[in-house]
Parts: sequence; C-alpha cells; structure tokens
Amino acid sequence: MKLFIVGPVQMYDNVLKIRESDFPYFRTEQFSKIMLDNAKRLSSLLGCKSMQNLLFFTMSGTGAMEATVQNCIFSADKCIVINGGTFGQRFCDLLDWHNKEYTSINLNWNEKLTEEHLKKFEGKNYTTLLVNLHETSTGQLYDIDLLSSFCKKNNLKLIVDAISTFLADDFNMDKYNIDAAIISSQKGLCCSAGMSMIAVSDKLRTELYNNKSKTLYFNFEDYFKNMERGQTPYTPAVGIAYELDEMLKLINTTTIETWLENIKDKASYFRMRAEELGLKIPNSYNLSNMLTPLYFDNEIASDVVKILRDDFDIYINPCGGNLANKLVRVSHIGNTDFKDIDDLLEKLIIVIKKITEEAV
Repeated sequence: MKLFIVGPVQMYDNVLKIRESDFPYFRTEQFSKIMLDNAKRLSSLLGCKSMQNLLFFTMSGTGAMEATVQNCIFSADKCIVINGGTFGQRFCDLLDWHNKEYTSINLNWNEKLTEEHLKKFEGKNYTTLLVNLHETSTGQLYDIDLLSSFCKKNNLKLIVDAISTFLADDFNMDKYNIDAAIISSQKGLCCSAGMSMIAVSDKLRTELYNNKSKTLYFNFEDYFKNMERGQTPYTPAVGIAYELDEMLKLINTTTIETWLENIKDKASYFRMRAEELGLKIPNSYNLSNMLTPLYFDNEIASDVVKILRDDFDIYINPCGGNLANKLVRVSHIGNTDFKDIDDLLEKLIIVIKKITEEAV
C-alpha cells in the first residue's frame, strides 16, 4: 500500500515502530518530560514564543477548530471567515452553532483570494479573521502576507487553521502576527490521527483569562495550568505523544528550511511530470506544497480514485460535493520519494486510459 493522501500519510519507519509498542501509565514524570519536550520543539517550529502557550488535545482537527471558537471568539467579537471550500465552511458552521457574529467571504473553488476581497471590510469594526490557510478541499494556499497585513492594519485577531500547511509551507506565528494556530498529528507531522494542538500568542492568552470559557473539556485555562507540569486535564493520546517525540527528533536532524525544501521539491517534480503527461492542474490560485489537485473535464475523478485503490493499492484523495467527479488531490508529505511519484504517475495514466477506453 502506498499513501498519497493528506492524512494519515505514509509514515516513517521509526515512527511506525513506535506505534507497535505498548505504553506505560502517563501520569508520571517520564511522560511529562515527553510532553514538555514535544511542546518545546513544536512551539519552536510553529514560531510560538512560549512553549507554555501550546496545548495538546485528544481530538480531530475539527474538534480543535471548535475549541478555538469556544475559547478565542468572545461575545463582543465580529468575525470574518475566508470560505473557499469545505474547511472554510466548517468555520462558518461552528460560528453558527455557537451563535457568533460573522461575515463570510465566499470564494468559488477556482477563485483566488485577493486584496479586493478584503478591502470592503476595512474600518467596519470587525475584530477577528478566521482562515484555513490551506483550503485542503481545493489545494488553494491563501496569501499569509496579505492576511497578516490586513489584520495588523485593522487591529484584528488572526486565527489560523494551519492543519494542512504546517510543515509543508512557510509558517511562523511570530513572523505573521498569528494569534491562534491549529495543527493536527496526522498531516505534516506524519503521525497517527487523534491528537490536535493549539498555540496562542501572549496577547491572546492574556485576553483569554478575562473571558472565561463556558466549556469543560475544551477549557483552555485548565489545559494551560496542566501543561505547566507536562500533562493534560484528561487522558491524552498517549501513543501519539510518543510518535510525535520520535517524529520531532527526525525533523530536528535537519533544518526546518531543508525539511520544507524536500516537500517543495516533491511537489514541483510531481507537477512538472503531471503536466508533461497532459494532466490538468488548476492554475488560477496559489497551491500549497502539501498537495496537488488534478482536474478532469470528463468527470472521471471518483473512478480514478477507486481503480487506483482497487487495482494498485495506491491511495489519493477524492473530493466531495460538486467536485466529486472533477477533482482529485495528491499529497506530497510523508515517507515518499521521486521513485514513488514516478510509479504513481505511471499507474495514474494506466487508469485514465482504462476508464477512457471503457467509455467508448
């Protein structure tokens, strides 16, 4: 089996070995040290000034998005949401559910976010902008410089779902004045699914203490207090904590710049070869190095995904909704190399030819 999906990804061998292990009881000094070490290394990679501002949750990325909405969006806030697909819409759904005031900037799937979309919100008393920096359902990577400058100019909190951009593209909380960043274990960190992390700025953490959360499990204040001793209020994803420890050690054997360059090289190579083979890559918006979307005019996308899986044990991401038969997504993170990419493309052409011939 070979995984070219955005999460869980093709894991590295040393991390897979960790997953096969048994794990000791976690309310110990030994486990606390693992968690504190993880927090120190991860906060450095995130550009989060204090490791004490990084929280670990046993839940999916959507759970982390909801926890962020519950804790970081206050009653007086007036929000803007960048909504260019499934995950932008999820922020809207969460804000609706929790009765938060917001306006959504709705983008078509192939529409690039520009300064013109933001200008109409200047000087209108908005307080917060929420964005899935890489809209994973389409592959669009939004311009973080644009968003950061807009928020700084208009004094807005910037809340970023970085789940599908962290450790694939340039990302740094301090550099871009990001107030809250959400990440998950199964994407750029290449671990099992089940753990999500939320980092906040010093400024936002101060504000949180003056705006008490009305949730028990998701209460940030409780997690901050427990993290001082390297623990969580409730049972953590113990195995993933050990996987994360091993994965961060692997990343730290090189520089973050080298790590990102490797993923960029894989993305560039795939895109060059794909275009040489006549495959269509959307070019109306910027792409993350995390994945490449492929577009099919003849609406065969879902068949391509199925036959690749059934005939060759190769997995790529399908899409949902109106794009289900138009778009597939190929991931460039995880333990894959150029040889794997060549094999994928070879099989992909075989599958497309098979579908086309059967349709005649």
